[in-house]
Amino acid sequence: MKRIFLIIFLIIAASQATNAQYQIKIKAINTHDTVIYFRATVFDEKNFLPKDTINLSKGAYTINSKKSIVGGIYYFYFPKTKDKIYFTLENKDSLKVEISGAKYLDFIKFSNTNNQKFIEYQQLERKLSSYDTAYAAEIAKGKKFNLAQKAAFFQLKTNQLDYFRTEHLANLKLTDALYLHFNTLNLLDESVPSRKNIEARHNFLNNFNFNSPKLLFTPNIRMVLTEYFSYYPLNADSISKGVDSLMSGLDCKSNMGKYVVDYLTKLLKNREIVNNTEGYKKFVETYLLNEKCKVLDAKQLTTYKEEIANLSLLNLQDTCVNMILKDTGNKDQNLHEFAKQNNFTVIMFYDPTCEHCKVEVPKMDSVLNFLLAKYNIKIGRYAVCNEPNMPLPVWQDFIKTYKLSTNYVHVNLGANLPLRKSYDAFTNPIFYLIDNKGILMGKKVSPQTVRNMILANYIK
Repeated sequence: MKRIFLIIFLIIAASQATNAQYQIKIKAINTHDTVIYFRATVFDEKNFLPKDTINLSKGAYTINSKKSIVGGIYYFYFPKTKDKIYFTLENKDSLKVEISGAKYLDFIKFSNTNNQKFIEYQQLERKLSSYDTAYAAEIAKGKKFNLAQKAAFFQLKTNQLDYFRTEHLANLKLTDALYLHFNTLNLLDESVPSRKNIEARHNFLNNFNFNSPKLLFTPNIRMVLTEYFSYYPLNADSISKGVDSLMSGLDCKSNMGKYVVDYLTKLLKNREIVNNTEGYKKFVETYLLNEKCKVLDAKQLTTYKEEIANLSLLNLQDTCVNMILKDTGNKDQNLHEFAKQNNFTVIMFYDPTCEHCKVEVPKMDSVLNFLLAKYNIKIGRYAVCNEPNMPLPVWQDFIKTYKLSTNYVHVNLGANLPLRKSYDAFTNPIFYLIDNKGILMGKKVSPQTVRNMILANYIK
């Protein structure tokens, strides 16, 4: 009887191995973690598809998958050490992995040559991480780097990584996930964006097939898109041209479509981009609301329609919607009348308890004080407490703590939904710029954008 059960077991095991589209056998020796997570990368290093939870307590674990895959970059995540170890997995692969100790990257072993080489590459990256630490220290000191200076700072690190990748590319098939990964990283390292180099901008984009299923399953797409749009001036009209070029070659029916659209909507909301809301509105109306790119479900489509309707209530170069709101002393403050007393006025929507507001509102205030001190430009601050039922002491403490008193009126929006809709003030902080006639000059702008717009209009 035992012999019959053994034969049946072997037949079942053999059948599973035969039907598996990929198989991973893991051997664990004295590992610090008893559980690790097996994941597939999607779009960037932050997005992933969970594949399996691996229990190492018994020393061995086998993953059999009957579902075919397009292949790509996968990784093991170790929750105790927070380590990620990347490897490639192709359809019908059969891998053996040995993991030991606590310093996993030093001792992990793969049965195939390509992944063992990939481990060596990650070891080299870790060895060169001192460049990243040094760069972060310079940024913390307040040092500024343009794109060319940043490339020069990392040049020695870049050269070593490029050499490693290029040497190994010759041993890879063009269809290998590792070839795609290494080649993409080489192209990124070769690129140093210049907003004046239009030819380089087009050449860079043409290196990539955004409809390649395997490209999506690498951690590189966000870096590629960020690099591409770094070639464009921070102006919505310019960036919209890049968006159109990208979208013209994108198959929205592919899995890549929803990730790219999500990236572009976030990009076009960036407050450092001049006329960002107009660029965002144009993108949504052109590609999403008319379903030219069908990546939204019915609920998302409704949400976008409502958002665009709100954004359309307030147009650039038109007189802004007036606000007459109570200040901290319960006195009415008229936005249009207040604006007449200043060369420009920044409308601030903020929540005194919002951590991001505690950084951005003082930063905006500092920029406006600089413009007053250096150019004698009087800039009013119509500061709107955008949190219903905010206790007066908390509100006043915020004003006092951050010394928000020069050219300010502090008013409370309360539960005024029509005004909140008019200014699409459903997040915090948000800044608008108007002139002394109440004409809207900038929507949802950053401190740097406000500075540039004021100087462009005031300093002739």
